[in-house]
Amino acid sequence: MLIRLDRDTPLQTQIYDQLKASILSGDAAPGTRLPSSRALADQFAIARNTVLQAYEQLLAEGYLESRPGAGTFVGAALPAGPVPRPAMTPAEAPRAPRLSRYSERLRGLDIDSLTRRGGLRYSFHYGTVSAADFPADIWRRLLLREIRRRAGKPYLYENPQGLPELRAALSDYLARARAVRARPEQILIVNGSQQAVDLALRVLVDPGDTVVVEDPGYSGARLAVEAIGARLLPVPVDADGLDTAWLPPLEAGARLAHVTPGHQFPTGGVMPAARRLALLDWAERGGTYVFEDDYDSEYRYEGRPVESLQALDRAGLVIYSGTVSKVLSPGLRLGYMVLPPELVEPFLRAKQLTDRHTASLDQAVFAHLIRDGHFERHIRRTRRRNQHRRDVLVAALKAAFGPAVAIEGAKAGLHLVVRFRDIPAALAGSVAEAAALRSVGIVPAETGMAGTEGGAGFLMGYAAVEEPDIRQGVALLREVVQSFRRGGVA
Repeated sequence: MLIRLDRDTPLQTQIYDQLKASILSGDAAPGTRLPSSRALADQFAIARNTVLQAYEQLLAEGYLESRPGAGTFVGAALPAGPVPRPAMTPAEAPRAPRLSRYSERLRGLDIDSLTRRGGLRYSFHYGTVSAADFPADIWRRLLLREIRRRAGKPYLYENPQGLPELRAALSDYLARARAVRARPEQILIVNGSQQAVDLALRVLVDPGDTVVVEDPGYSGARLAVEAIGARLLPVPVDADGLDTAWLPPLEAGARLAHVTPGHQFPTGGVMPAARRLALLDWAERGGTYVFEDDYDSEYRYEGRPVESLQALDRAGLVIYSGTVSKVLSPGLRLGYMVLPPELVEPFLRAKQLTDRHTASLDQAVFAHLIRDGHFERHIRRTRRRNQHRRDVLVAALKAAFGPAVAIEGAKAGLHLVVRFRDIPAALAGSVAEAAALRSVGIVPAETGMAGTEGGAGFLMGYAAVEEPDIRQGVALLREVVQSFRRGGVA
Protein backbone atom coordinates (compact mmCIF):
# COMPACT_ATOMS: atom_id res chain seq x y z
CA MET A 1 0.00 0.00 0.00
CA LEU A 2 1.37 3.38 -1.05
CA ILE A 3 0.09 6.41 0.83
CA ARG A 4 0.82 9.99 -0.23
CA LEU A 5 -0.21 12.92 1.94
CA ASP A 6 -0.49 16.60 1.09
CA ARG A 7 -1.68 19.61 3.03
CA ASP A 8 -4.73 20.47 0.89
CA THR A 9 -7.28 18.26 2.68
CA PRO A 10 -7.48 16.91 6.24
CA LEU A 11 -4.84 14.23 6.85
CA GLN A 12 -7.31 11.88 8.53
CA THR A 13 -9.54 12.00 5.42
CA GLN A 14 -6.58 11.30 3.09
CA ILE A 15 -5.45 8.26 5.10
CA TYR A 16 -9.02 6.92 5.27
CA ASP A 17 -9.68 7.44 1.54
CA GLN A 18 -6.40 5.93 0.36
CA LEU A 19 -6.57 2.87 2.62
CA LYS A 20 -10.18 2.24 1.59
CA ALA A 21 -9.28 2.58 -2.11
CA SER A 22 -6.39 0.09 -1.70
CA ILE A 23 -8.71 -2.43 -0.05
CA LEU A 24 -11.48 -2.08 -2.66
CA SER A 25 -9.04 -2.31 -5.58
CA GLY A 26 -7.48 -5.50 -4.21
CA ASP A 27 -4.02 -3.98 -3.63
CA ALA A 28 -4.49 -4.73 0.06
CA ALA A 29 -5.72 -8.33 0.20
CA PRO A 30 -7.96 -9.66 2.99
CA GLY A 31 -5.88 -10.51 6.05
CA THR A 32 -3.09 -8.06 5.17
CA ARG A 33 -1.52 -6.61 8.31
CA LEU A 34 -1.40 -2.79 8.44
CA PRO A 35 1.37 -0.74 10.01
CA SER A 36 0.67 0.23 13.60
CA SER A 37 -0.83 3.63 14.13
CA ARG A 38 2.38 4.76 15.84
CA ALA A 39 4.59 3.56 12.95
CA LEU A 40 2.43 5.25 10.33
CA ALA A 41 2.33 8.47 12.33
CA ASP A 42 6.13 8.46 12.70
CA GLN A 43 6.55 7.82 8.98
CA PHE A 44 4.66 10.99 8.05
CA ALA A 45 5.57 13.01 11.13
CA ILE A 46 1.93 13.51 12.06
CA ALA A 47 -0.05 13.07 15.25
CA ARG A 48 -0.81 9.45 16.12
CA ASN A 49 -4.41 10.43 16.90
CA THR A 50 -4.88 11.39 13.23
CA VAL A 51 -4.03 7.83 12.14
CA LEU A 52 -6.11 6.31 14.93
CA GLN A 53 -9.22 8.23 13.81
CA ALA A 54 -8.81 6.96 10.23
CA TYR A 55 -8.29 3.38 11.45
CA GLU A 56 -11.30 3.60 13.78
CA GLN A 57 -13.55 4.73 10.95
CA LEU A 58 -12.41 1.85 8.74
CA LEU A 59 -12.88 -0.57 11.64
CA ALA A 60 -16.42 0.74 12.21
CA GLU A 61 -17.29 0.25 8.55
CA GLY A 62 -15.89 -3.28 8.40
CA TYR A 63 -12.92 -2.66 6.12
CA LEU A 64 -10.46 -3.43 8.94
CA GLU A 65 -10.49 -5.79 11.89
CA SER A 66 -8.47 -5.67 15.09
CA ARG A 67 -6.84 -8.79 16.55
CA PRO A 68 -5.86 -8.29 20.19
CA GLY A 69 -2.11 -8.65 20.62
CA ALA A 70 -1.55 -9.04 16.86
CA GLY A 71 -2.47 -5.70 15.28
CA THR A 72 -4.84 -4.31 12.67
CA PHE A 73 -5.66 -6.25 9.48
CA VAL A 74 -7.72 -5.89 6.32
CA GLY A 75 -11.07 -7.58 6.96
CA ALA A 76 -10.85 -11.31 6.24
CA ALA A 77 -14.48 -11.45 5.03
CA LEU A 78 -13.90 -8.95 2.22
CA PRO A 79 -13.65 -10.28 -1.36
CA ALA A 80 -10.14 -11.10 -2.55
CA GLY A 81 -9.28 -8.60 -5.27
CA PRO A 82 -11.60 -6.46 -7.32
CA VAL A 83 -14.66 -8.19 -8.73
CA PRO A 84 -14.21 -8.33 -12.50
CA ARG A 85 -16.95 -6.58 -14.42
CA PRO A 86 -17.49 -7.55 -18.04
CA ALA A 87 -18.06 -4.83 -20.57
CA MET A 88 -21.69 -3.73 -20.73
CA THR A 89 -23.74 -4.57 -23.78
CA PRO A 90 -25.92 -1.81 -25.30
CA ALA A 91 -28.92 -3.37 -23.57
CA GLU A 92 -27.15 -3.01 -20.22
CA ALA A 93 -26.24 0.64 -20.68
CA PRO A 94 -27.46 3.04 -17.96
CA ARG A 95 -31.14 3.78 -18.36
CA ALA A 96 -33.65 6.15 -16.86
CA PRO A 97 -34.90 5.05 -13.44
CA ARG A 98 -38.23 3.28 -13.22
CA LEU A 99 -40.55 5.75 -11.56
CA SER A 100 -44.05 5.45 -10.14
CA ARG A 101 -47.02 6.76 -12.08
CA TYR A 102 -47.21 9.59 -9.55
CA SER A 103 -43.62 10.61 -10.23
CA GLU A 104 -44.14 10.37 -13.99
CA ARG A 105 -47.14 12.70 -13.69
CA LEU A 106 -45.04 15.15 -11.66
CA ARG A 107 -42.45 15.20 -14.43
CA GLY A 108 -45.04 16.63 -16.81
CA LEU A 109 -46.21 19.40 -14.44
CA ASP A 110 -44.75 22.87 -13.94
CA ILE A 111 -44.16 22.42 -10.20
CA ASP A 112 -41.43 25.08 -10.16
CA SER A 113 -44.04 27.73 -10.95
CA LEU A 114 -45.25 27.53 -7.33
CA THR A 115 -42.01 28.97 -5.97
CA ARG A 116 -40.48 30.71 -8.98
CA ARG A 117 -39.24 34.13 -7.97
CA GLY A 118 -36.87 36.30 -9.96
CA GLY A 119 -35.13 38.13 -7.13
CA LEU A 120 -35.72 41.35 -9.04
CA ARG A 121 -35.19 44.81 -7.62
CA TYR A 122 -38.84 45.82 -8.09
CA SER A 123 -40.62 42.54 -7.45
CA PHE A 124 -44.43 42.64 -7.60
CA HIS A 125 -44.62 38.84 -7.41
CA TYR A 126 -47.57 37.54 -5.46
CA GLY A 127 -46.92 35.51 -2.31
CA THR A 128 -44.06 37.49 -0.79
CA VAL A 129 -44.42 39.64 2.31
CA SER A 130 -42.22 42.33 3.80
CA ALA A 131 -39.49 41.19 6.17
CA ALA A 132 -39.87 44.54 7.93
CA ASP A 133 -43.46 43.62 8.87
CA PHE A 134 -42.49 40.41 10.69
CA PRO A 135 -42.75 40.88 14.49
CA ALA A 136 -39.15 39.76 14.99
CA ASP A 137 -38.64 41.16 18.50
CA ILE A 138 -41.84 39.62 19.84
CA TRP A 139 -41.17 36.30 18.12
CA ARG A 140 -37.62 36.20 19.53
CA ARG A 141 -38.83 36.96 23.06
CA LEU A 142 -41.53 34.29 22.93
CA LEU A 143 -39.13 31.76 21.41
CA LEU A 144 -36.59 32.29 24.19
CA ARG A 145 -39.37 31.99 26.76
CA GLU A 146 -40.41 28.65 25.29
CA ILE A 147 -36.82 27.36 25.13
CA ARG A 148 -36.30 28.27 28.79
CA ARG A 149 -39.57 26.57 29.72
CA ARG A 150 -38.38 23.37 28.04
CA ALA A 151 -34.89 23.48 29.59
CA GLY A 152 -33.90 20.13 31.05
CA LYS A 153 -36.83 18.32 29.45
CA PRO A 154 -36.33 15.79 26.63
CA TYR A 155 -37.29 16.90 23.13
CA LEU A 156 -39.71 14.23 21.97
CA TYR A 157 -41.97 13.61 18.98
CA GLU A 158 -45.07 15.70 19.62
CA ASN A 159 -48.76 15.06 19.04
CA PRO A 160 -49.13 14.76 15.24
CA GLN A 161 -52.39 16.70 15.44
CA GLY A 162 -50.58 19.74 16.83
CA LEU A 163 -49.86 21.17 20.26
CA PRO A 164 -53.05 21.28 22.38
CA GLU A 165 -52.35 24.87 23.43
CA LEU A 166 -52.14 26.02 19.79
CA ARG A 167 -55.33 24.21 18.80
CA ALA A 168 -57.15 25.78 21.76
CA ALA A 169 -55.84 29.25 20.86
CA LEU A 170 -56.83 28.81 17.20
CA SER A 171 -60.30 27.60 18.18
CA ASP A 172 -60.93 30.87 20.01
CA TYR A 173 -59.28 33.07 17.38
CA LEU A 174 -61.09 31.54 14.38
CA ALA A 175 -64.45 31.88 16.13
CA ARG A 176 -63.79 35.60 16.69
CA ALA A 177 -62.17 36.45 13.37
CA ARG A 178 -63.86 34.14 10.85
CA ALA A 179 -66.94 32.73 12.62
CA VAL A 180 -65.44 29.26 12.16
CA ARG A 181 -67.06 26.64 14.39
CA ALA A 182 -64.12 24.56 15.54
CA ARG A 183 -63.48 22.62 18.69
CA PRO A 184 -59.76 22.09 19.39
CA GLU A 185 -60.11 18.38 18.63
CA GLN A 186 -61.24 19.25 15.08
CA ILE A 187 -58.09 21.24 14.31
CA LEU A 188 -55.04 19.73 12.59
CA ILE A 189 -51.79 21.72 12.41
CA VAL A 190 -50.03 21.37 9.04
CA ASN A 191 -47.01 22.73 7.19
CA GLY A 192 -48.84 25.44 5.28
CA SER A 193 -51.89 25.37 3.04
CA GLN A 194 -50.18 23.31 0.35
CA GLN A 195 -49.84 20.35 2.71
CA ALA A 196 -53.49 20.81 3.63
CA VAL A 197 -54.46 20.48 -0.04
CA ASP A 198 -52.21 17.44 -0.46
CA LEU A 199 -53.66 15.69 2.60
CA ALA A 200 -57.23 16.33 1.47
CA LEU A 201 -56.52 14.79 -1.92
CA ARG A 202 -54.69 11.79 -0.45
CA VAL A 203 -57.47 11.03 2.05
CA LEU A 204 -60.54 11.73 -0.09
CA VAL A 205 -59.64 11.26 -3.75
CA ASP A 206 -58.52 8.26 -5.82
CA PRO A 207 -56.93 8.33 -9.29
CA GLY A 208 -59.67 8.84 -11.86
CA ASP A 209 -62.01 10.65 -9.46
CA THR A 210 -63.36 14.08 -10.32
CA VAL A 211 -62.27 17.24 -8.46
CA VAL A 212 -63.85 20.66 -8.99
CA VAL A 213 -61.44 23.62 -9.17
CA GLU A 214 -61.96 27.29 -9.90
CA ASP A 215 -61.09 28.55 -13.39
CA PRO A 216 -58.87 30.45 -13.06
CA GLY A 217 -57.76 29.34 -9.63
CA TYR A 218 -54.87 28.44 -7.40
CA SER A 219 -52.33 26.52 -9.47
CA GLY A 220 -51.01 24.65 -6.41
CA ALA A 221 -54.37 22.93 -6.02
CA ARG A 222 -54.72 22.19 -9.72
CA LEU A 223 -51.22 20.71 -9.94
CA ALA A 224 -51.81 18.55 -6.86
CA VAL A 225 -55.02 17.19 -8.39
CA GLU A 226 -53.24 16.31 -11.63
CA ALA A 227 -50.34 14.75 -9.73
CA ILE A 228 -52.53 12.17 -7.99
CA GLY A 229 -54.20 11.25 -11.28
CA ALA A 230 -57.63 12.74 -10.58
CA ARG A 231 -59.75 14.39 -13.25
CA LEU A 232 -59.94 18.19 -13.15
CA LEU A 233 -63.36 19.76 -13.61
CA PRO A 234 -62.81 23.56 -13.94
CA VAL A 235 -65.75 25.83 -13.04
CA PRO A 236 -65.58 29.44 -14.28
CA VAL A 237 -65.39 32.42 -11.95
CA ASP A 238 -66.61 35.98 -12.37
CA ALA A 239 -66.56 39.13 -10.25
CA ASP A 240 -68.34 37.23 -7.44
CA GLY A 241 -66.01 34.24 -7.40
CA LEU A 242 -66.98 30.72 -8.42
CA ASP A 243 -70.14 30.73 -10.54
CA THR A 244 -72.31 28.04 -8.97
CA ALA A 245 -74.56 27.95 -12.04
CA TRP A 246 -71.74 26.04 -13.76
CA LEU A 247 -71.23 23.40 -11.06
CA PRO A 248 -71.26 19.89 -12.57
CA PRO A 249 -74.35 17.68 -12.33
CA LEU A 250 -74.51 15.26 -9.44
CA GLU A 251 -73.93 12.38 -11.85
CA ALA A 252 -70.35 13.62 -12.31
CA GLY A 253 -69.66 12.27 -8.83
CA ALA A 254 -67.26 15.01 -7.75
CA ARG A 255 -65.36 13.90 -4.64
CA LEU A 256 -63.93 17.29 -3.69
CA ALA A 257 -64.23 20.97 -4.65
CA HIS A 258 -61.40 23.44 -3.99
CA VAL A 259 -62.72 26.99 -3.56
CA THR A 260 -61.52 30.38 -2.29
CA PRO A 261 -64.81 32.07 -1.32
CA GLY A 262 -63.35 34.68 1.05
CA HIS A 263 -61.06 36.17 -1.60
CA GLN A 264 -61.02 34.33 -4.91
CA PHE A 265 -57.55 33.63 -6.20
CA PRO A 266 -56.52 35.27 -8.42
CA THR A 267 -59.40 37.57 -9.42
CA GLY A 268 -60.19 38.88 -5.90
CA GLY A 269 -63.96 38.30 -5.95
CA VAL A 270 -65.87 37.58 -2.73
CA MET A 271 -68.56 34.90 -2.99
CA PRO A 272 -71.97 36.32 -1.96
CA ALA A 273 -74.36 34.56 0.37
CA ALA A 274 -76.66 33.22 -2.37
CA ARG A 275 -73.79 31.44 -4.08
CA ARG A 276 -72.41 30.13 -0.80
CA LEU A 277 -75.76 28.56 0.00
CA ALA A 278 -76.03 27.15 -3.53
CA LEU A 279 -72.55 25.64 -3.27
CA LEU A 280 -73.35 24.01 0.07
CA ASP A 281 -76.67 22.68 -1.25
CA TRP A 282 -74.90 21.17 -4.28
CA ALA A 283 -72.26 19.59 -2.02
CA GLU A 284 -74.87 18.13 0.32
CA ARG A 285 -76.95 16.63 -2.48
CA GLY A 286 -73.85 15.04 -4.06
CA GLY A 287 -71.99 14.11 -0.88
CA THR A 288 -69.05 16.22 -2.06
CA TYR A 289 -66.51 17.67 0.37
CA VAL A 290 -65.64 21.35 -0.08
CA PHE A 291 -62.11 22.53 0.66
CA GLU A 292 -62.33 26.19 1.78
CA ASP A 293 -58.90 27.71 1.14
CA ASP A 294 -58.92 30.85 3.29
CA TYR A 295 -55.41 31.91 2.36
CA ASP A 296 -55.39 35.70 2.96
CA SER A 297 -58.85 36.93 3.91
CA GLU A 298 -57.49 38.71 7.02
CA TYR A 299 -56.61 41.53 4.64
CA ARG A 300 -59.92 43.16 3.78
CA TYR A 301 -59.77 46.94 3.48
CA GLU A 302 -63.46 47.85 3.35
CA GLY A 303 -65.34 46.56 6.39
CA ARG A 304 -64.45 43.51 8.45
CA PRO A 305 -63.38 40.19 6.88
CA VAL A 306 -66.34 38.17 5.60
CA GLU A 307 -67.45 35.12 7.53
CA SER A 308 -66.22 31.72 6.45
CA LEU A 309 -68.13 29.30 4.26
CA GLN A 310 -67.66 26.77 7.05
CA ALA A 311 -69.85 28.92 9.32
CA LEU A 312 -72.83 28.12 7.06
CA ASP A 313 -72.12 24.41 6.73
CA ARG A 314 -74.74 22.23 8.41
CA ALA A 315 -73.89 18.93 6.73
CA GLY A 316 -70.28 18.68 7.90
CA LEU A 317 -68.83 18.78 4.39
CA VAL A 318 -66.57 21.86 4.56
CA ILE A 319 -62.86 21.47 5.29
CA TYR A 320 -61.53 24.86 6.37
CA SER A 321 -57.86 25.68 5.76
CA GLY A 322 -55.83 28.70 6.86
CA THR A 323 -52.18 29.70 6.89
CA VAL A 324 -49.81 32.23 8.42
CA SER A 325 -47.78 32.52 5.19
CA LYS A 326 -49.38 35.83 4.19
CA VAL A 327 -49.85 37.17 7.73
CA LEU A 328 -46.45 36.36 9.26
CA SER A 329 -44.06 34.67 6.84
CA PRO A 330 -44.14 31.87 4.25
CA GLY A 331 -40.88 30.65 5.78
CA LEU A 332 -42.65 29.51 8.96
CA ARG A 333 -44.63 26.77 7.15
CA LEU A 334 -47.48 26.93 9.63
CA GLY A 335 -51.04 26.22 8.64
CA TYR A 336 -54.16 24.66 10.08
CA MET A 337 -57.21 22.68 9.02
CA VAL A 338 -60.62 22.52 10.66
CA LEU A 339 -62.03 19.11 9.84
CA PRO A 340 -65.50 17.60 10.10
CA PRO A 341 -65.37 15.24 13.12
CA GLU A 342 -65.49 12.05 11.05
CA LEU A 343 -62.43 13.12 9.04
CA VAL A 344 -60.13 13.87 11.97
CA GLU A 345 -58.81 10.33 12.39
CA PRO A 346 -58.07 9.59 8.70
CA PHE A 347 -56.41 12.98 8.21
CA LEU A 348 -54.40 12.52 11.40
CA ARG A 349 -53.12 9.13 10.22
CA ALA A 350 -52.10 10.59 6.85
CA LYS A 351 -50.36 13.54 8.51
CA GLN A 352 -48.51 11.29 10.96
CA LEU A 353 -47.20 9.07 8.17
CA THR A 354 -46.14 12.09 6.11
CA ASP A 355 -43.95 13.96 8.62
CA ARG A 356 -44.89 12.95 12.21
CA HIS A 357 -45.80 16.53 13.16
CA THR A 358 -45.20 20.20 12.38
CA ALA A 359 -42.27 21.91 14.12
CA SER A 360 -43.26 22.11 17.78
CA LEU A 361 -41.24 25.20 18.77
CA ASP A 362 -42.91 27.27 16.05
CA GLN A 363 -46.29 25.93 17.14
CA ALA A 364 -45.62 26.92 20.76
CA VAL A 365 -44.52 30.44 19.82
CA PHE A 366 -47.55 30.89 17.56
CA ALA A 367 -49.81 29.78 20.42
CA HIS A 368 -48.23 32.41 22.71
CA LEU A 369 -48.60 35.00 19.95
CA ILE A 370 -52.34 34.38 19.73
CA ARG A 371 -53.04 34.02 23.46
CA ASP A 372 -51.09 37.16 24.40
CA GLY A 373 -52.96 39.26 21.82
CA HIS A 374 -49.87 39.94 19.67
CA PHE A 375 -51.25 38.14 16.60
CA GLU A 376 -54.40 40.22 16.18
CA ARG A 377 -52.50 43.44 16.89
CA HIS A 378 -49.99 42.39 14.22
CA ILE A 379 -52.81 41.78 11.72
CA ARG A 380 -54.30 45.21 12.39
CA ARG A 381 -50.90 46.85 11.96
CA THR A 382 -49.98 45.04 8.74
CA ARG A 383 -53.49 45.57 7.37
CA ARG A 384 -52.90 49.34 7.61
CA ARG A 385 -49.47 49.04 6.03
CA ASN A 386 -50.67 46.87 3.18
CA GLN A 387 -53.65 49.13 2.57
CA HIS A 388 -51.21 52.03 2.20
CA ARG A 389 -49.05 49.99 -0.21
CA ARG A 390 -52.14 49.09 -2.20
CA ASP A 391 -53.24 52.73 -2.38
CA VAL A 392 -49.78 53.81 -3.56
CA LEU A 393 -49.72 51.10 -6.24
CA VAL A 394 -53.22 51.90 -7.49
CA ALA A 395 -52.44 55.63 -7.64
CA ALA A 396 -49.14 55.03 -9.43
CA LEU A 397 -50.78 52.76 -12.02
CA LYS A 398 -53.59 55.23 -12.70
CA ALA A 399 -51.14 58.14 -12.98
CA ALA A 400 -48.86 56.21 -15.35
CA PHE A 401 -51.49 54.59 -17.59
CA GLY A 402 -54.75 56.50 -17.12
CA PRO A 403 -57.79 54.90 -18.77
CA ALA A 404 -55.59 52.34 -20.54
CA VAL A 405 -55.34 50.29 -17.33
CA ALA A 406 -58.09 48.34 -15.55
CA ILE A 407 -57.53 47.38 -11.90
CA GLU A 408 -59.49 44.60 -10.21
CA GLY A 409 -59.42 42.83 -6.85
CA ALA A 410 -58.27 45.86 -4.85
CA LYS A 411 -60.71 45.53 -1.95
CA ALA A 412 -58.89 42.71 -0.19
CA GLY A 413 -55.84 40.48 -0.21
CA LEU A 414 -52.27 41.27 -1.14
CA HIS A 415 -52.34 41.58 -4.92
CA LEU A 416 -54.13 43.32 -7.76
CA VAL A 417 -55.25 42.09 -11.16
CA VAL A 418 -53.95 44.70 -13.60
CA ARG A 419 -55.06 44.68 -17.24
CA PHE A 420 -53.67 46.85 -20.03
CA ARG A 421 -56.53 47.33 -22.46
CA ASP A 422 -54.38 48.25 -25.47
CA ILE A 423 -51.98 45.28 -25.29
CA PRO A 424 -53.16 41.93 -26.68
CA ALA A 425 -53.53 39.19 -24.06
CA ALA A 426 -51.27 36.96 -26.14
CA LEU A 427 -48.35 39.32 -25.43
CA ALA A 428 -48.59 39.11 -21.63
CA GLY A 429 -45.69 36.67 -21.36
CA SER A 430 -43.49 38.85 -23.56
CA VAL A 431 -44.33 41.93 -21.49
CA ALA A 432 -43.38 40.10 -18.28
CA GLU A 433 -40.07 39.00 -19.81
CA ALA A 434 -39.28 42.53 -20.98
CA ALA A 435 -40.19 43.91 -17.55
CA ALA A 436 -37.82 41.42 -15.89
CA LEU A 437 -34.99 42.83 -18.00
CA ARG A 438 -35.73 46.17 -16.32
CA SER A 439 -35.71 44.39 -12.93
CA VAL A 440 -39.51 44.60 -12.58
CA GLY A 441 -41.29 41.39 -11.59
CA ILE A 442 -44.91 40.84 -12.67
CA VAL A 443 -46.83 37.60 -13.28
CA PRO A 444 -49.04 37.12 -16.36
CA ALA A 445 -52.66 36.30 -15.57
CA GLU A 446 -54.04 33.04 -16.84
CA THR A 447 -55.53 33.38 -20.30
CA GLY A 448 -58.85 32.04 -19.03
CA MET A 449 -59.24 34.87 -16.54
CA ALA A 450 -62.33 36.99 -17.01
CA GLY A 451 -61.47 40.15 -18.86
CA THR A 452 -58.12 39.07 -20.30
CA GLU A 453 -59.68 38.92 -23.75
CA GLY A 454 -59.80 42.71 -23.49
CA GLY A 455 -56.08 43.07 -22.87
CA ALA A 456 -52.97 41.61 -21.27
CA GLY A 457 -53.57 40.86 -17.59
CA PHE A 458 -51.08 40.55 -14.74
CA LEU A 459 -51.00 39.79 -11.04
CA MET A 460 -49.16 42.46 -9.06
CA GLY A 461 -48.44 41.82 -5.38
CA TYR A 462 -47.57 44.71 -3.13
CA ALA A 463 -47.02 43.29 0.37
CA ALA A 464 -43.21 43.18 0.03
CA VAL A 465 -42.67 46.49 -1.81
CA GLU A 466 -42.25 49.86 -0.11
CA GLU A 467 -43.57 53.16 -1.46
CA PRO A 468 -40.42 54.45 -3.26
CA ASP A 469 -39.90 51.09 -4.99
CA ILE A 470 -43.58 50.89 -5.95
CA ARG A 471 -43.37 54.26 -7.72
CA GLN A 472 -40.05 53.50 -9.41
CA GLY A 473 -41.18 50.02 -10.44
CA VAL A 474 -44.35 51.37 -12.05
CA ALA A 475 -42.31 54.06 -13.85
CA LEU A 476 -40.07 51.36 -15.35
CA LEU A 477 -43.12 49.23 -16.19
CA ARG A 478 -44.60 52.20 -18.06
CA GLU A 479 -41.56 52.31 -20.33
CA VAL A 480 -41.93 48.60 -21.05
CA VAL A 481 -45.66 48.83 -21.72
CA GLN A 482 -45.19 51.79 -24.08
CA SER A 483 -43.12 49.56 -26.36
CA PHE A 484 -45.93 46.99 -26.55
CA ARG A 485 -48.81 49.34 -27.32
CA ARG A 486 -51.13 48.20 -30.07
CA GLY A 487 -49.42 49.01 -33.30
CA GLY A 488 -46.00 48.75 -31.61
CA VAL A 489 -44.45 45.36 -30.86
CA ALA A 490 -46.22 42.56 -32.69
